[in-house]
Amino acid sequence: MKAEEKIQDKIIGKGRSGQVYRKTDSSGKDLAVKVFSGVDGLTDFVNYVLTGAPNPYAWNEDAVESAHYRREVLSLLISFWFKSGVRIAKSYGTDWHETEKAFKITTEFISGRPVALRHPFSNDTDKELASLVKGVMKPLEKKLIEAGFDGLVWQAGKGNPIALNNFLLDRNGDWVWIDAESGVPALFPLNPLSLLSFYIPKSLKFRRPMFDDVDIIKLRNYIDTNHDQLGKKLGDDKLTWLHEYVRRLDIYQKKWKSVKRIQKSIQYQLKKEHITTRQAEWYTKHPMIWITKEFGKLFKRALVKFFVKLPLKIVNILFSLKYWTILKKSFRFIFIGHYRKNKTEELINGRLADWEKRGQLKPEHSEFLQKQTQKESTSPYLADFIILMGLKPLTNIIELIILPALYASGFIGEAALAIGVAFGGIIYRTAYTVGKIIYENLALKEEERHPRWIALIIGLIPTFGNLAYPTQMVYAANTKSPELAEFLLYDISARIGAKIPIWGGKDTRTEHFFNHIPDI
Repeated sequence: MKAEEKIQDKIIGKGRSGQVYRKTDSSGKDLAVKVFSGVDGLTDFVNYVLTGAPNPYAWNEDAVESAHYRREVLSLLISFWFKSGVRIAKSYGTDWHETEKAFKITTEFISGRPVALRHPFSNDTDKELASLVKGVMKPLEKKLIEAGFDGLVWQAGKGNPIALNNFLLDRNGDWVWIDAESGVPALFPLNPLSLLSFYIPKSLKFRRPMFDDVDIIKLRNYIDTNHDQLGKKLGDDKLTWLHEYVRRLDIYQKKWKSVKRIQKSIQYQLKKEHITTRQAEWYTKHPMIWITKEFGKLFKRALVKFFVKLPLKIVNILFSLKYWTILKKSFRFIFIGHYRKNKTEELINGRLADWEKRGQLKPEHSEFLQKQTQKESTSPYLADFIILMGLKPLTNIIELIILPALYASGFIGEAALAIGVAFGGIIYRTAYTVGKIIYENLALKEEERHPRWIALIIGLIPTFGNLAYPTQMVYAANTKSPELAEFLLYDISARIGAKIPIWGGKDTRTEHFFNHIPDI
């Protein structure tokens, strides 16, 4: 393997197991280079607890070579399983990245985008999600299991909502599986039935948590059973290469999976140059000393993180907040119309820019909504929505700082603290809406009043209460063009899904699930 000093190309993706860069080779060909340098501390911790070391692709050469040959095998089998429209990004090989002290895999660069989110102009793309899930991922899961790729169904999406962003729609309209390498063992599906009926039984079969495991015996039997059909579809040359790729995969996977738990952590520390070769040999002969050393190090890190770094971080945040500035801006936002109008356009334009950057909104649609923002800036419902959004930092300070301080000082009890923190959002939304209803009924003529009953009811729902006024805008009789309000509904819902811990994130099925809720 050749060592590379550093990658200077543009980063195009970051996941739990590493970072992906876009690189151009000497012939001008675009490549995607995934460096398995762990960027998620929790993921490393989970891998360490379950397997004895962080992600094996980062430090184990046999593991990353297995990943390469799995792609070679799958490239041929997927072309056999699907008539057209589905493929896996080709692997061009693996290498060591000296600067990151981690292995990398180089694949073809796919110019494409993830599944389109729902929005006011998405009629042409609304069937993409079903097309990918029902037409590609579900059939792929079944074929992978038939052929012995038990560990790969995790990356294909079985019980794993995050797997949706492992696929891109390229410019030819083909679905391309771009990420076939896991970040954690397959023991954390969102669907408990998948865990109980598949992942745990398979882990018991392999006698370890599954991590992209391939049952080579089952795979060879599958190829033998379908030998004639494979020959007709692939041709004799490719069929010969298929057998060769399986042979190489078998060699590297056996070497990778045969490493004992203690040896994994020793080899990881050696690859990261935290210990020398001589020290690695000595610790191999004295495993109990190594275990004690590693346990002590983990315990020390936990103590420092939770009792030193975390309190310091909280204190720094509290002292860094500019309370007077927050109060002043909140006051201006509520009472100064042109300031609120500018901030409204700024906030919405920021959201439009984010959707456009993700390829989820066309420039012409973004421009249309920007113009509608200016027209709708006088809408009382949009003003109400923006006021509530503008007040969120202030209400967060009340919920997370002022209420706990009042409790610590003895001014309020445990019940008041729990209600304030748990239902603070509902309380301030309801108070605001009820206040507006009372004010308009007392101060305005009937024809000048704006009904807010939908906003009042929606505002009582935890988290989704943020959709109260965009929902009211959609149903308002004076809103002739509902696209802006609809976009805000879809945007807020998608952001909720993107912030769900562990199983959420952008371009996941979790985000898409929440993004489709406004359709109801």
